[in-house]
Amino acid sequence: MMDTAPRSWFKHSSDSLSEPDIKRVKQKFGKLQGYAMYYISVELMIKHGGHIKECDLDLFCEDYGLEANELSEFFRFCLDSGVFTLSENGYTCELADFTINKRNYIKTIASEAGKKSAEARQEDSDPEPKKPKQPSLAPEIIEHWNANAKALRCKKLTSDIEKAVAKRCKEYTIDEIKQGIENYHSVLNDPACFFSYKWNLGEFLSRANGFPVFAGDRDEIIDKYRKSVGKNANPEQPKSRKELLEAYK
Repeated sequence: MMDTAPRSWFKHSSDSLSEPDIKRVKQKFGKLQGYAMYYISVELMIKHGGHIKECDLDLFCEDYGLEANELSEFFRFCLDSGVFTLSENGYTCELADFTINKRNYIKTIASEAGKKSAEARQEDSDPEPKKPKQPSLAPEIIEHWNANAKALRCKKLTSDIEKAVAKRCKEYTIDEIKQGIENYHSVLNDPACFFSYKWNLGEFLSRANGFPVFAGDRDEIIDKYRKSVGKNANPEQPKSRKELLEAYK
């Protein structure tokens, strides 16, 4: 069966018939025989690491279908005409040398890629050190809520409160949340303010019209909910308890 692996192939130009080296060989040994002898030589060179030793030529007579003296004549001609070169390693040619160098390069790249892949797999298999769990800020928020609340004090930490605190901590600092709590209770407990809608801590933190409305400067928040009449009336001030309840549902 033919070996179809890429490592067993070499680059063969579709225009090799017009190459000077091939033409010289064909003119000397015939169009078909010269062409065949050239590419048999290239195959054998590549098969044997890029070279054919001069002392081993007689071992390949069967591959060419030639006598030893005929094969020697072929290699001498190729050497004299510059088709092949001869070094201490043996006969070679540009195509064989190029192919061997390319294969060695591919092997090097594949080896490096294999090492990197193995290292990546090793890194993936190594368990990442567990990050220390950040302490919950909910108890601190509850404590601050209870310190300011006159009613609806928080008696226990629930999952809803935990989630609400975690959500707000992504958007605000702990100090900003505490300030919002203080603002809410300052308004709620101030008789001069029209706002009197009461939420528990979980509702206050999770509702869109809860904490976000009271986050910010204390004086500005209180002024916003201060009762006023006549020309100085706050346009946001509900005119009845029903409107107040509707505004803060």
